[in-house]
Amino acid sequence: MYANLEMIELFEELESIINNASSIPFSHKSGIDKNEVLGIINEIKALIPEEVKQATWINKERHKIISDAKQEAAEIIAQANKESEKVREEYNSNIEELKKNSEEVVKAYVEASEPVAKAEEQASAIISRAERVANEIRLGSIDYADNVLVNLEYNLKNMLEDISRDRKELQPDR
Repeated sequence: MYANLEMIELFEELESIINNASSIPFSHKSGIDKNEVLGIINEIKALIPEEVKQATWINKERHKIISDAKQEAAEIIAQANKESEKVREEYNSNIEELKKNSEEVVKAYVEASEPVAKAEEQASAIISRAERVANEIRLGSIDYADNVLVNLEYNLKNMLEDISRDRKELQPDR
């Protein structure tokens, strides 16, 4: 309570300095003693309770963590998209290769149906495997991004609980 009264007195002193500052001729500006004003501001800062300083620091850290998590999530999504595109390109390449191979197989074994069936089986297996790998990569990247966000949510909840507890401690008993 004493610190609050001191701070109010210091703010009033600053207000008085500004109001009583002499005007610079032909200008809308006033001249004040910079060192005197900075000294009062430093006194006000010294009166701010440590809990408020800690809460300010916690809030800055929270914003930094959220920003970092968003950036990391964006990087994960970008990497997942790159990997997905790579798998898609590989898949398309495999399809083209399979088409070429199947045409050659058809030409070579027009009369023999067993080799054609085997080639189609292999093509189907390769396609299935490529689709499965692409899906696993996509699901893995989604799981990773979700884990990052779950950890962020947990940390933020803890910080909010700490802030709430600290605020309650600052409140007088009612």
